[in-house]
Amino acid sequence: MQWFLFVLILIGQCSFFTCHLYEYHFIQERKSWDDAQSYCREKYTDLATVSDMGDLERLTNPPQTDAWIGLRSINEADIKEWHWSLPGEKYNPREGEPEWGPNEPNNGGNHPENCVKITLSQKWYNVRCYHKLHFICYNDKVILIKEKKTWDKALDYCRANHSDLVSITDQQRWVQDRAKMADAEFVWLGMRYTCTLDLWFWVSDRLVCYHHWAQQERTEGCDRATATETDGEWYKKADNEK
Repeated sequence: MQWFLFVLILIGQCSFFTCHLYEYHFIQERKSWDDAQSYCREKYTDLATVSDMGDLERLTNPPQTDAWIGLRSINEADIKEWHWSLPGEKYNPREGEPEWGPNEPNNGGNHPENCVKITLSQKWYNVRCYHKLHFICYNDKVILIKEKKTWDKALDYCRANHSDLVSITDQQRWVQDRAKMADAEFVWLGMRYTCTLDLWFWVSDRLVCYHHWAQQERTEGCDRATATETDGEWYKKADNEK
């Protein structure tokens, strides 16, 4: 069977160490958390998901007041479970990153405080969701290119016309959403196997820490690159396939 692969590329800010797949927008309007979420999903991608505090340094208009981010508790219990607005993304706190303000999050007593705002000090506070605040939306910058190319030609095209083939360092929700738009089964990613070093690597010069290989697919082989199926699983493909 012949596989036809399309090209997935990344626009935007890439450095030797990191690739940023999204940009942030501070919205001056005041809305409840639910209305803010609806606004962001209509005009951008979603309410802001913050993977690290450096993300918010890329705000197009830095906030001068408290603002909603896309973090919300999904239950009313004393022990809350926090999820990002982006479907399927659970909040996983990282050691050494003190996002929450003092004594936060708390349960709010008889008045549940299930939504999260960020303050000027970049600390997070859970508050009642019906409050009307400014808010932060984000927009992803992953683009699907519907042209048939080998992996090397795809890499050259992305670097000449945009930034690079996409590298996935921790989450792939944005990539998977774009891949679903392809009318082919597979889409190239910016990962290749090198026989010289005997490892897989991203074109952004990052080693592969996060991965989403299909079962029994993570095997070595010269002249192999990585493609994602539209369901998000990764497959190794000969890099001369189009």
